[in-house]
Amino acid sequence: MVIEESDFRLESLSDMSHFWDLELLYTIKPKGGDPREEFKIAAYGIKLETAIDKIIHYRISKKVETTSLENYLSMYKKEKEQLVNILK
Repeated sequence: MVIEESDFRLESLSDMSHFWDLELLYTIKPKGGDPREEFKIAAYGIKLETAIDKIIHYRISKKVETTSLENYLSMYKKEKEQLVNILK
C-alpha cells in the first residue's frame, strides 16, 4: 500500500507489515540547470508513528531555519493536529 500527500510518500513493506519506507519531497538544484522537486528516501522500515514524527519535523524545517524550543514545540503541535485530523 502507498500513502501519498503533496510532500511525502509512505510505502508499506508488505501487505502484512506494520513498517513503512518514507520518502520526502526535496528541491534539487543542479549546477546550471533549473531546480526540480523529487522524492528521496528519508527512512526505511519505520513504524507509522515514527514516520509521522519525521514528516512533522521535515515540514517545520522547511518553514524555519532557526527557532526557539517553545516555537518549535508549538509548530510541532499544530502540524501533528493537522495530520491526525486526516484520520477523523
